[in-house]
Amino acid sequence: MVSELYRKNKNQRDAYSSPWPKKEAIMIRIWEVVWTLFVRWLPKPFYRWHIFLLKLFGAHISGHPFIAPTARIYAPWLLTVGDRSCIATRSEIYNLGPVIIKERVTIAQYAYICNGSHDLSDNKLPLVVGDVVIDNDVFIGARAIILPGLHLCRYSVVGAGAVLTKNTTDFGIYAGNPARFIKERNIYGE
Repeated sequence: MVSELYRKNKNQRDAYSSPWPKKEAIMIRIWEVVWTLFVRWLPKPFYRWHIFLLKLFGAHISGHPFIAPTARIYAPWLLTVGDRSCIATRSEIYNLGPVIIKERVTIAQYAYICNGSHDLSDNKLPLVVGDVVIDNDVFIGARAIILPGLHLCRYSVVGAGAVLTKNTTDFGIYAGNPARFIKERNIYGE
């Protein structure tokens, strides 16, 4: 079951008004400049600098994750990343709402985690977000897309190019568009 999506700003006046509080809107622009000038062009060995700047902007990072300098994070203060997780080259975390990445998660290159949409039943088209939670030991393949408010359970796999529209189950392998359960994941050597 998809978690409940909620409006980013319950008092959005019209379709042209920003759903972001002014402080957050300013911080997003400052972060974009900092990322462009001081991170994006760095080679992989300098990933610790990227992590330092993410923490400086409010990201909750524990242990020793790898976050590629070319990985895009929209709002660092809405991101949590656990120990030994990897956000690979050119992947994007479009976290308009909270994204929680637990331990030993792999997010492959060009994967896209989108945690925002619009309520199309309202003429104001208000921004709606959810909480994306990615449990321990999940693998998200290259160019996979994760939609807002989903929970990816332990050891699940989202195949390359898949579009995930529903929560996963523990050890489930999902592929396709929309992604469907394929089979159980077997873990050897544990």
